[in-house]
Amino acid sequence: MGTIEKRGKNSWRIGTQVKIGDRWEWVRMKLRMDPDMPEEAQRREAKRELLKLEARLEGKPLDMPTLREWSETWLTQHLSLDASPVTVSNYRYLLRSRILPQLGDLPLSDLTPARLSDWLYNLRKEPRKTTRLPDDQLKRPRRQGEQLITDAQAAKPLSAKTAQNYLGCVKTMLAAAVRVGLLEYNPADRVQGPKRRKKKKTTLPEPEVIALLQLIITEADTSLKLAVLLAMLCSLRLGEVGALRYPAIDWDAGTITVDRALKYTPADGAFIAETKTEAGDRVITLPPSMIRILHDAMWDDVMESQDYPETWKGNFWIVHSRHGARVNKDTPSKWFRKFADEHGYQGLTFHGLRHVHASLLLQHHVDLQSVSVRMGHSDPSVTLRAYADAMPAQDQEAAATMDRLLLATGTIPTEEDPDPDQNK
Repeated sequence: MGTIEKRGKNSWRIGTQVKIGDRWEWVRMKLRMDPDMPEEAQRREAKRELLKLEARLEGKPLDMPTLREWSETWLTQHLSLDASPVTVSNYRYLLRSRILPQLGDLPLSDLTPARLSDWLYNLRKEPRKTTRLPDDQLKRPRRQGEQLITDAQAAKPLSAKTAQNYLGCVKTMLAAAVRVGLLEYNPADRVQGPKRRKKKKTTLPEPEVIALLQLIITEADTSLKLAVLLAMLCSLRLGEVGALRYPAIDWDAGTITVDRALKYTPADGAFIAETKTEAGDRVITLPPSMIRILHDAMWDDVMESQDYPETWKGNFWIVHSRHGARVNKDTPSKWFRKFADEHGYQGLTFHGLRHVHASLLLQHHVDLQSVSVRMGHSDPSVTLRAYADAMPAQDQEAAATMDRLLLATGTIPTEEDPDPDQNK
């Protein structure tokens, strides 16, 4: 019969006897428990570990699912009920790519903080992979010479952000195992994730924004011009732009309703679904000049509608391909990135246009709540964390306020006061 001993604070020892030849020998194991676990919960965990130890010594199978088995249960019975298909698809990729090949055959009970820490350490030294589909899985062939991943990219180790994504997947999956009672605590919570420097959000000085708008309006075709203007002037995400139809515009109120997004997964292809979050459902006031641009574009579509199929008439996509068909989700983004690089805006992405939008509003003292609503953020604190460094005017005003307090003491010479050391 096994024994359980409490050895110290959060420290336990379990032991059992095993017969070796004609004699019995003790096999003991030390356990370190999560400090946040109550003592009674620690004792239950020690009992579970003792049962597993005895089962292993007797060669009995453990009544504990492997990570691979649990991952499928988690995806189908826990995650897919509430998460979007895109989220489920992303988690499936993380599992298939690096998690299950390395940890999939381990019972959940063997995923200790130490083992997971070793896995993460080794993971960060692995070369990068591409998420793009191989040639034999594509509906259309790639352009000649196009690579899945360049040699320079493949030579780089995994980025801190990507490593965080893998750890986050494991952590979320094991948290569900805790909720259903398979684990007493989440071992991934005790794994220190990689630190990464937060990248500054894209911003442009106003003269550069005006110059970019002039280029877009004069050189881009109508559909792609609308996509960029909706992102820069109305803070729409790429998927939100792709899902917009003209009935979303309230011409009298001068607003546009955003409540759908164009999304894509390899399994489902492109589809229209809910926006990223509940806060993503919003009504945005359009700039009056933007309303005129949209009105002219709509009437251009109406005038050409005799060439469109009946199913598209009167319900046009705002951003569309030829003959009014829904645009490919990534087309505006790919086109704009090439356009920006060619015109001196290297590194500016389609998503970066949202950051330009938020930065300009904050610099012009638009209140944080209003900016947060336009961006579709769930809370103004999200906007503040992302764009605190985009408010230099407020920071200068803060410094000026402190300066007035300091000067009010009468102990600091002003610029008009003579230099006391000048006549020495």
